[in-house]
This record gives sequence, structure tokens and C-alpha cells, in this order.
Amino acid sequence: MPNISANETSKRDKLIKELELAIANGIEQKDKKNTYKYQSGWALRSRPKYSKKRTGKHISKKVWNFLEGYFLEGDMDKSKRFTATSMLECLKSKVEEEVLDENEILKLQTIQGWIARYSAQHRQKMAESQ
Repeated sequence: MPNISANETSKRDKLIKELELAIANGIEQKDKKNTYKYQSGWALRSRPKYSKKRTGKHISKKVWNFLEGYFLEGDMDKSKRFTATSMLECLKSKVEEEVLDENEILKLQTIQGWIARYSAQHRQKMAESQ
């Protein structure tokens, strides 16, 4: 065993305590730098707070079926093709016949969007079936 005086061991103990404190302070400072001000999951798509997507009126199943019927009728006989305005007029006549409610009637722009989406889906289905 080396010859170590009591004075040197007290210095060593003091140095060890100082190192331990410095290491502890360094860890605390790193933790302070890595703290996040946002909660876990704040950026997940499943938890949107201010999303305005799909907040509008949805197309009811009745109206969807009528629009699909008009579209397919025009697809079968090209001379009887429906435009968005003619589909809207037919839906309005269904309101007068009391088959549909007035609040189920869509805007012209919505019907145009529906036609674009449905025609793309219909073309894809037809291509797959052939």
C-alpha cells in the first residue's frame, strides 16, 4: 500500500465530491436543454386541433345514390348525359316531390367535384374489370 498521508486523502475525498457535484450539475444542465415545451404526441395526425378539413356538409346516402344513378344513366346512353346543373335540377325536383329534404341539396360546385371524383373511380373500375 502506498504511503498516503491523511492530508492527501482528505484532498482526494474533496476532489471526488467536487467531481460528483460537477457531473450532477452537468446532467441537470443537459436535462434543461433537452426539455420540450410541447407535450408528447402534439404533432400526431390523430390529434389535430385546428383542422378545417372535412368540416362541411357530407353527401347523404340518398343523394349519393341519386347522383350515381344519374351518372350511370348518362354512361349507358351518351345522349342522356347529365351535367352538374341538370343533376342539381333533378335533385331540386326530388325536394318538390318530398323524396329529399331541402337541407340535403348540394351546391353546384360540390356536385361538380363529386362528378370528377366518381368518374375517375368509375373509369378505374372499368379498366380493372376488362
